[in-house]
Amino acid sequence: MTEDFYIGYLPKTPGSLGRWIARIVAALMVAGLAIGACLIFGQAPFADSGFEYGIYREYTGVIEEWPYPILRTANSSVLLVAPGKHGLSREVAGLQGKSVRLRGSLIERGPDRMIEVLPDSLHETAAGLSQTAPGLTELGSVRLRGEIVDSKCYLGVMNPGNGKVHRDCAVRCISGGAPPAIIARDEAGATRILLLVGSDGRALNKEILSFVAEPLEVSGKLVRAGSNLVLKVEPADFRRE
Repeated sequence: MTEDFYIGYLPKTPGSLGRWIARIVAALMVAGLAIGACLIFGQAPFADSGFEYGIYREYTGVIEEWPYPILRTANSSVLLVAPGKHGLSREVAGLQGKSVRLRGSLIERGPDRMIEVLPDSLHETAAGLSQTAPGLTELGSVRLRGEIVDSKCYLGVMNPGNGKVHRDCAVRCISGGAPPAIIARDEAGATRILLLVGSDGRALNKEILSFVAEPLEVSGKLVRAGSNLVLKVEPADFRRE
C-alpha cells in the first residue's frame, strides 16, 4: 500500500492528510474573518450625537412648560428632562416664563439639544420676574410617515435610539414623562424630529405607547414653538403601515 492511512495512536498525521486538514482549517478561518468583516461594515453608522454623561454645566434662561419643559435662551429652546427615565414636568410646574438657573448634562444630535437636569439645582433667579413666551407659528396641516421615539434617547443618550431594538426602552422613557416625538423626512430628505402633543395641546405619553417604534402614517397640525417643531395629533388617527 502506498496510500496514507491515519492511525490514531501515532504521534503524527500522515503528510498528505495533514496538508489537506491544514488547508481546510485555513479556508474556514479566512471565511469566518470575511463574514465577520461583512457584518461589521454592513452595519449602519451611528448618528452624530452625544451625551455628556457625568459632566454638569450651569445654564440660565426662561422656563416654558409647553409643549414639554423647555429652557429658552437668547439663541435657542432646549428641552429639559430629569435623570433616568423621567420627565421634568413636576419640577417646572408654576415656573412658566420665570428666569431660572440650573445644572445639567448636555444631550445633542445635530442642531437639536436637550439637558438632563439635576433636579435640586433648578432655582428661580428673580422672584416674580416673568417674560412673555414667543408666539406660536401655525404651519398648517400635514400628513407624514415616520416613527415615534422618546426624544431623550434619540437625541443622544442611546445610540441607536430608535427602531425595534430600542422599543422597550423608549416605552419606559415615554411613560416616565420623556417628551415623545416622531422622526420623519422633509422634502429635502433631511430627518426632522417633531414633538408630539394632542390636538388640544395636551402632553401625549401613555396614550401612544402601543405605537412606539412602528412605521406610521400620521396627520395633524404642525406648529413652530421657538426653535421646536410640534405636531398636534390624535392617536386614534394613527395608521400603521
